[in-house]
Amino acid sequence: GAAAEQKLPGELEGVGVVEKLGGAVDLELTFVAENGYPVPLKQFFHQERPVILNLVYYSCPMLCNLILNGQASGLRQIPWTPGREFEVVTISIDPAETFALARQKKQAYLAAYDRPAPGWHFLADHQGNARRLAEQVGFHYRWDERSRQFAHASVIMILTPEGKVSRYLYGIQFRPRDLRLALVEAAQSKFGLSVDRLLLFCFHYDPS
Repeated sequence: GAAAEQKLPGELEGVGVVEKLGGAVDLELTFVAENGYPVPLKQFFHQERPVILNLVYYSCPMLCNLILNGQASGLRQIPWTPGREFEVVTISIDPAETFALARQKKQAYLAAYDRPAPGWHFLADHQGNARRLAEQVGFHYRWDERSRQFAHASVIMILTPEGKVSRYLYGIQFRPRDLRLALVEAAQSKFGLSVDRLLLFCFHYDPS
């Protein structure tokens, strides 16, 4: 692993995931909802309902869409509904992106999801809280001035109803069995080791 890390380009220095299983996030952090008003993170955490957390950016030309597409594909294959058995919170890490863009992204993904999903929320950053939240879950990213893009890893986080990190799922395809197991574990406040940790980086990503 150390040898592999040494081969990463300089632009990816400090980019990746440091797992913080069992670590708590600050549910008082506020973000901008699709209606343009600040909303605390705690609004999306409910008793016995785990949360899938996505940290992406909506104008990403590369990996972020693949992450969200893979997540939606996996969720379509489990018999649960966002807003009933679990919640999904997607937050932009780009402080320049507005709630209007978050709303457009939500409309596009809910149309593609083709099922009711009242519990899938798309939020914009507010006062730098996306960066603070990312640090709390160990999601390290950076802005590359030359490419004008964010470099980050492809991962989704599963949080307990109390706001503690339960599991990390890596990649751009998420098996329904893995998603379902991760949600069940999080609902029971269990914290598991992640497997299949193949890091893909959103930075000049080549789909081939």
